Amino acid sequence: MPRTAKMIARVALIAALVTGISTVGSPAGARTLCVRGRMYRATNLSRTNHSLRRVDIHYAMSKLARRHSLAMARKGYIFHTSDPSTYYLNGVRWSTWGENVGVTPGTVAELEQAFMSSTPHRANILNSGFRRVAVGTYRDDAGYLWVTVFFYG
Repeated sequence: MPRTAKMIARVALIAALVTGISTVGSPAGARTLCVRGRMYRATNLSRTNHSLRRVDIHYAMSKLARRHSLAMARKGYIFHTSDPSTYYLNGVRWSTWGENVGVTPGTVAELEQAFMSSTPHRANILNSGFRRVAVGTYRDDAGYLWVTVFFYG
């Protein structure tokens, strides 16, 4: 292996270890992280385009959001978390929260546009009281993207 390739491989391994991300043997897991990242960036782009501060991502809580997205995919329809204050926020300091859920056969950008075109979803994305977010995504075998975005502040 050429020296440059070895260096790139080492840097990638170190980055994965530092961030706690492992994609070894899990291409689907790697895609999920990539899609989650795109959804997170789309949310923040919508916020910054409206002169709002970016929200920080809560990675542990994002695992719960992914479970919710997977549950929606398994049932075949979207629904909100039944009790988000205990499901997501158990042991977390918070004063306000919101949740956007959606499904699309298309892209993250298309789903973000749909959220921004919907009054209640847009209100969550542009709520200045929200400081953190959890993002969970799941793309099913039919190609549908199931998304849960949980906001809190």
